Amino acid sequence: MTIRETIETTALIDNHAHPVEPLSETDVRERFAQWFTEGDLEYRDARHTFNYQAALGVLAERFDVDAGPGDDAFERELLESRATVDRHEYTRDCIASTNTEVILADDGFPDTSPAEFREYTDADVYPLLRLESLAESLIDDHAEFGAFEDALVDRMASALEGEYVALKTIVAYRRGLNVGTVDRADARAAFADVRSGWDGRLEHPRLLDYVIHRACEVAADYDAPIQFHAGFGDPDAHPRYVDPTHLVECIEAHPETSVVVLHGAYPYVGQAGYVTATYPNVYLDLSLAIPFAQHGSERVVSTAMELAPTTKLLYGSDGFSVPELYVLAARRFRDALASTLEGAVADGIVTESYAETVAENVLRENALGLYDL
Repeated sequence: MTIRETIETTALIDNHAHPVEPLSETDVRERFAQWFTEGDLEYRDARHTFNYQAALGVLAERFDVDAGPGDDAFERELLESRATVDRHEYTRDCIASTNTEVILADDGFPDTSPAEFREYTDADVYPLLRLESLAESLIDDHAEFGAFEDALVDRMASALEGEYVALKTIVAYRRGLNVGTVDRADARAAFADVRSGWDGRLEHPRLLDYVIHRACEVAADYDAPIQFHAGFGDPDAHPRYVDPTHLVECIEAHPETSVVVLHGAYPYVGQAGYVTATYPNVYLDLSLAIPFAQHGSERVVSTAMELAPTTKLLYGSDGFSVPELYVLAARRFRDALASTLEGAVADGIVTESYAETVAENVLRENALGLYDL
């Protein structure tokens, strides 16, 4: 079997994704492109990303429409067909076409829960506990810091004792990845500040930092990873503070905690590979960067492999809301991984047999071991 054949036939473990959500027919006809860009773009611009154009290609295959992306009439016809699909059947078919065996799904976005997600995919779905959503719900329910902290730890522990396989944080988008050390007195004062003007969204740096450090401790106790969004993503993220090198102090403070840097930290892929190669407890997920980078996908994989051990690289789709993202991610990732490994063999860096082992590790085996699936 060739490297490419191995890659094409290996069942995927998607270590980072979100459930698919119901979309109205109007959403599909008028706003569909917005699910294929992470920027706060005008719709006329969102339609002209390569990622969206590739999504139209997926729709053309699904609905057997003859025309080329870039044609407005072609797009309207595709969206008319997409607007009336049965969400459950369509999602199941899309994900089945990717040969994905397991999906780790964030319980914090969208409103569809991982449990509901199981109803429209044949893949096994395991939930990830989003820390900011948890903390916000507990701030609503607890007026005193001590009660809040106890409930936070109890909820994380009970989740990891149950079906949850990891914790997850979007602190990068709330205050950046430069998570600092906060003592309990500072955290108590920060909690009081938050409660006094509580608006439902946790952004206070000191309280966020304290939550993250407590989460790292709980994750270590249960030998569970904690995922950190890094690089591009939500439009409220500051482009400089999502560089994973900002996370080093937190990583060093918790050497027993497995840290997963998400999104390939795009565009900081080289920095993410460096951090992954430096710290034994750090792993690198390449979701969202692939497929959003589209024709840059091979560069993302190749850059990650410059330094990072291939035993610490993870496949992920970061598919969210629409199932086409799962399809795009699987296609682009498989192709980029195959091209990168074929190039390494041609250059005499690795053997073909070793490259096949790398492929299986990145696509599934690394995640199976890390998350104890």
